[in-house]
Amino acid sequence: GKCIVNSISLKEGEEDFVKKAKIVKRYGAAVVVMAFDEEGQAAGYEDKIRICKRAYDILVGPKVEFPPWDIIFDPNILTIATGLAEHNNYGKVARQPRSHM
Repeated sequence: GKCIVNSISLKEGEEDFVKKAKIVKRYGAAVVVMAFDEEGQAAGYEDKIRICKRAYDILVGPKVEFPPWDIIFDPNILTIATGLAEHNNYGKVARQPRSHM
């Protein structure tokens, strides 16, 4: 088996991300990468792609040289219960009025 660290992100900046990734790599674990950066959580498609690509490029690049097969991305597909006010209405189902026959 293999340990999986859940999770790291670019939320606290690139330097912190690299530091944590190197620790994960040192222990031979895989890592979950959340789609967050210094600007916050990626909510739209373009932001998810941008942040995940940036994280991947840093991880597999010369700063970390992390094995690509040990990277698991969590692009925040279902952003509910995050505690962020802008996500409070995600996942809600609009109620349709009942028709009376």
